[in-house]
Amino acid sequence: MAHLFKKICFHANGKPRAWLKSLVFDAQLAPRPLFKTWVCPPTGDIHPAFRAWLRLAWQNPAPSAQNDWPVRRRHLIEQGALGNVRTLIIVCTRPTTFVAHALQTHAAALGLAVRIQFDMPKDFDEDLYLVICPQMFARLPPGEKRIVFQMEQSVHPRWFTPDYLNVLYNSLAVFDYSARNIAFLIQQGLPADLLFHVPLSPVAHYQGAQYPTPLSELEPSGTCDVLFYGDLKNKRRQAFLKVLGEHFEVRAERSLYGQDLWQAMRQARVVVNIHYYENALLESTRLCECLSLGAQVISETATDQGQHPDWEDMLVFTPINDVQAMVRAIQQHLQQTPPAVPSLAERPMRMGPAFRAALQELNVRVA
Repeated sequence: MAHLFKKICFHANGKPRAWLKSLVFDAQLAPRPLFKTWVCPPTGDIHPAFRAWLRLAWQNPAPSAQNDWPVRRRHLIEQGALGNVRTLIIVCTRPTTFVAHALQTHAAALGLAVRIQFDMPKDFDEDLYLVICPQMFARLPPGEKRIVFQMEQSVHPRWFTPDYLNVLYNSLAVFDYSARNIAFLIQQGLPADLLFHVPLSPVAHYQGAQYPTPLSELEPSGTCDVLFYGDLKNKRRQAFLKVLGEHFEVRAERSLYGQDLWQAMRQARVVVNIHYYENALLESTRLCECLSLGAQVISETATDQGQHPDWEDMLVFTPINDVQAMVRAIQQHLQQTPPAVPSLAERPMRMGPAFRAALQELNVRVA
């Protein structure tokens, strides 16, 4: 009975359903008089049923005339409140580990002490926090210590809920890998000076820095012609992989991280990138991770083709929705001697300079 009541009253993510929210709270999310002592008892904390959602909602209010966050944010930056930042904590999910590693590499080069965490800290005592995909966490650092890295694709704006936009709005800065996403966020009402384009790029010497264990010491898992890793609960990808499986030995993985992923890439002759959405942006995280680990990659073209001049030429592209063209490209690749992997160290990559420029704009003192 209690489970049924919870299902009727709350979404799976713990957010109260619209009818319950309007019944218990006013437009400013203050408990209505009838429910005030239930939601916020005078002798205790917020009621457990509302605690996680309400704390996050109070911390990230919707833009309004009474919200002074833009003024406070500008004051913090102009007064140099971030000038003494020495430690940076990067909080991420497992699928965005590469992005965290790339940011760690660039932040360390600027003289910051950096630590990566997969769980949100209990306390926020460090100087600055950079949260990758903040919508994945029930708790967040306070806005005056919080930079977020936005990684949703604006080609499907349903992910940009009011709650999520409020989290972005109430942060010190929003880093985004896509100029198209930034244009979309400005259309949604986010201030332009809050948004920073930090494009993803491959990381030179990534393999040695992140995976020091020699390949010979890793447990063998067999070899394959083609590797795909990513979300497999998608009919579009499943259809592609079914056709590829008729021609090649295909390994499809949903959750590979760390040395398991490195080993899989090194034992596959080619990695394929298949879009989740037909009109998707390039999956920059996956592609830059592959290139950083020295993998050969064949990818569908994307709607933002040509926007990654520092590394796009390192990939082989096939037309969108043309699985037979991908089959031919893989066959050609398997029949020839793989080309030497270009040295990333010799290429000017955009991510590092963009990251530095963003921190300098926030008056973070960098080396």
